[in-house]
Amino acid sequence: MRKPRSASVILILGLAAIFWAGNSCAAADRRHISLAEALRIAMRQNRSLQAAGLEQQAAGSEVTVARAQMLPRLDAIENYSNSNYPPLVFTDILAQQDFSQSDFSLHHLNFPSPYSNFQSQVVLSQSLFAGGRLLAALRAADDQADIRTFQDARTREQVEYEVIEAYYRAVLAEETTGVVQRAFDAAQAHRGLAKDRFNQGMTLKSDLLRTEVLLGTLEQRDIEAREQLRIAWAALAHTLGAEDEAVAPLEPGDALSGSPSPELARLDELEAEAPGNRPEFRIAHAQVDAARQQVTIARAEYLPSVNLAATYENDSQYLTRAGNSYLVFLNVKQNIFNGFASKAGLDAARARLSRAEVLERDLREAIALEVETAYRNLTAARKNINVARQDNDYAADALKILEDRYRSGLAANVDVLEAQAAREQADMQLAQARVAVVIDEAALRLATGESPGGDLVK
Repeated sequence: MRKPRSASVILILGLAAIFWAGNSCAAADRRHISLAEALRIAMRQNRSLQAAGLEQQAAGSEVTVARAQMLPRLDAIENYSNSNYPPLVFTDILAQQDFSQSDFSLHHLNFPSPYSNFQSQVVLSQSLFAGGRLLAALRAADDQADIRTFQDARTREQVEYEVIEAYYRAVLAEETTGVVQRAFDAAQAHRGLAKDRFNQGMTLKSDLLRTEVLLGTLEQRDIEAREQLRIAWAALAHTLGAEDEAVAPLEPGDALSGSPSPELARLDELEAEAPGNRPEFRIAHAQVDAARQQVTIARAEYLPSVNLAATYENDSQYLTRAGNSYLVFLNVKQNIFNGFASKAGLDAARARLSRAEVLERDLREAIALEVETAYRNLTAARKNINVARQDNDYAADALKILEDRYRSGLAANVDVLEAQAAREQADMQLAQARVAVVIDEAALRLATGESPGGDLVK
């Protein structure tokens, strides 16, 4: 009865070894990179960052468009007409300065022959006064350019944080596979001990079967852990914008062997400094100013506009002999009544200004909440890591004691299995706590407006 069981165990272990070897090869084929290198790759290749940079370029061009509205405009215009419409024929001949006595005959005036005219114009126009509309539009465009600049800075900080988070999620996934494999190795060693004791008639077969069940459970966990590791690798590559590269973090021991965490500043100090450092708050301030410029633009509808234009014109029937003339005119326009559209537009602009001011105040409070949340999460994570280290030591010592007692026949098999499960859980909690500290430190830097990557991205 034992031979089939032994054969099945050998088959399971063989398949597991093949599976682990395959996964080990997959990890070995990947290029292991440091966090600093991951951040450098993301700064070059992350698509969100590239899109933010292009949007910033577009905003800069829009400032040039708004500034151009305040400068003189010069247009070249070419018109051609062929008609027997009496008023047009009369004015074309007159514009060509080719009028003769025969053109005054009544028949010619009433029934002219088809007549051609090539009209060439050069038009110079300049707005002299627009009620402050053009200057406000330029300032609003500058505000939008500032907003895009701050958004680019915020996107950069967010990408840094996402890289750190994805990097250490992959580190944690790698550590998880290591924890499960170490637990499997320990359970396999215990199975050998339980088998020897069973063969010696010192224990029941149920003890051996419970150990086999634990091995099967750990094998399932290993399969899940290694698939999660592949997902974490893919998520990291996507965050970097390097899906075509097979990259992976450094080994957990190297990735988590950073310098000691600095002492935290006081929470009230961080909350006071954060708004001035956060690009989002600068965006909100720029949006308030842009809304204020829109009020100025809307108010300009009540004021007159003054425009100057000068035209030089050349008219010819056959592009040979031509008539030349010029025209200079000043245009003054004043809105008298437009169905209260100006009032409605001004009311809407003022409402949007009030909205922007309310959102700016709300953002200040939201930033304070983000800082406090990140601060308290990090404080808890730093405390948890000490507890996790202590629990890990306790679990390791307890397992060793129970294994020794089991060899001496003083402890039950189930006690050893429970101790092995406790050791595995303690290992996982320690790994999670170590990763949580690193990620929460980056989250606090992000919340306070500092670069999450710090010196690594300089």
